[in-house]
Amino acid sequence: MKKLALLIIFLAACSSVTFEEHNDAGSKYLLNNGLVILMKENPDTGMVAIDFMIKKSIAADREKHGLGYLTHRLLLAGTTTRSREQILNDVETVGGSITAKTYAEYSEIVAEVPSNKFSIVLEVLQDVILNPAFTPEEIEREKIAILGELNAKKDQPGPVTEDLFMKTLYENHPYQHPIEGYEETITSLTREDIINHYNSWYVPNAIIISIVGNIKEKPTLHAVQRIFGKMKPSTLPPEGLFELPPRTSSKKSTHNMPIESFYIQYGHQLVPATHPDFIKLRMANAVLGSGASSRLFYELREKRALAYRVFSIAPSVRTIGFLKVTMISRPAVLNESLVGIQEQLTRLQTEPVTEEELNIVKQKVKGFFFLDHQKTTDQANYLGLYEMQGLGYHYDKEYPDKIGAVSSEEVQTVANQYFVNPVIAVLGPFEGGGIE
Repeated sequence: MKKLALLIIFLAACSSVTFEEHNDAGSKYLLNNGLVILMKENPDTGMVAIDFMIKKSIAADREKHGLGYLTHRLLLAGTTTRSREQILNDVETVGGSITAKTYAEYSEIVAEVPSNKFSIVLEVLQDVILNPAFTPEEIEREKIAILGELNAKKDQPGPVTEDLFMKTLYENHPYQHPIEGYEETITSLTREDIINHYNSWYVPNAIIISIVGNIKEKPTLHAVQRIFGKMKPSTLPPEGLFELPPRTSSKKSTHNMPIESFYIQYGHQLVPATHPDFIKLRMANAVLGSGASSRLFYELREKRALAYRVFSIAPSVRTIGFLKVTMISRPAVLNESLVGIQEQLTRLQTEPVTEEELNIVKQKVKGFFFLDHQKTTDQANYLGLYEMQGLGYHYDKEYPDKIGAVSSEEVQTVANQYFVNPVIAVLGPFEGGGIE
């Protein structure tokens, strides 16, 4: 009779899986409450990483900027049964780590632990996600910490330039606002705001759990299912994301700061990560400014000595993306530096990249990609990130081949289509000069 009862419980747990898929990238299970579980076995490591991801951008904050950031930080500030110190102690004493992070398009709790202690971190994660206390004392403590970070950021040219660039690029879009909010919005947030935000967004149909490491897939699935399969799905509130119209003119924003250098961020509006052109734009970015062998680094730093530092990025975004050149230059060469950036962008539009250069860049991009997969935490993050963006977790295996398939003609085509009407943010000692 006891065996029959156990079998019924086991079958009931299994029945909550409404979809499953297996391929070289790993496995995907969809529970009937909408929660997605991604897994990848790696018996060659003694660790297990779990990435608990909430598909929720800063657009969900609406006018309460920083609400999501504060709410997510508070998850590790104490539960109904554990204090902040107990959460960290329970994980760290078994050789693990746990952190909460918030980005523009998602929030996550990342934990890593020796594989024979996985049940411990899973139990802590259950408590953190399902039983947050949100005590007034911890809310006030986190608010003070965030306000201190915001105040300290005012004197940091890099972050200030970043905020200026995002405000200019994403004008009239939720992404124009900083992730951590503003002093006035953080101060005004209430415990009720936090609880309402938690109840609205920390629901299974907004959650992706990625687990990578020395695990056995089916027992791990059943353990996760037993804990989080009980969560009730909910209708998600409208996130407030919307499309930006294509930019029809360039725009410059400046900020005076009495420092010795100029900080430049120079970029273009791009398409979402799921768009067919995005992988080609990724290659164009790699040619332009990825690494010490890139054109920007060689031409503007090594050859012409215009830059202390220069590189470009094109992050994958599920709504409106961007390519951004970041450069630090001397006041005497500010305008020459801006011209130099545009010259390299124009070169991509007018001169086909040689097959030799393209092949070298492709190998470099693939190398960086594989290096980014050395840690189990990064492997778990990539699976969740691709799934969250709509590319699907299997894109983790497809990406190198897609990079390899991009042609020189495609790089030139997308450069001409998207590298127009730049957004430029410059911070520095404008009292001694300016942009011509």
